[in-house]
Amino acid sequence: MSTALSTSADAPTGALQPADVGTAFPELGDPADRGGLVVADRVVDRVAGYAVTRVEGASAAPRRLLGVNVGDARSTTEASVDARVDGSTATVDASIAVSWPASVRAVTDRVRRQIRQDVRHLTGIRIDHIDIDVVSMSSPAARPRRVR
Repeated sequence: MSTALSTSADAPTGALQPADVGTAFPELGDPADRGGLVVADRVVDRVAGYAVTRVEGASAAPRRLLGVNVGDARSTTEASVDARVDGSTATVDASIAVSWPASVRAVTDRVRRQIRQDVRHLTGIRIDHIDIDVVSMSSPAARPRRVR
């Protein structure tokens, strides 16, 4: 099978010539002059809140009413997180529950590492400071009693 190449003499009238092909698109300027990407605080809130659920021993804090826990810690939902983004850095405040008998220090260290890693990977924002407020220690689910 052979392929015939057409030359400018064979091209139909009005067809684009090889020199004209690149002119169909506008000339792009320097990438630094084109604009920037702004990541909203809420985006970092959601990413950091989900990062807490990925850490074993940490979960979203239970709802509170007048300082009293209402319900149990929610391991499948995002933690309550408040982030403030300033340029390419952010600060994060998180409220979490830690499962009993896990070490609070060990769990919060893992949470900090996971938040930093996930936010940096997904948004490109560097976390400057993370405050974690452990508002509850959730106990393991009690085994049902056996009737004899």
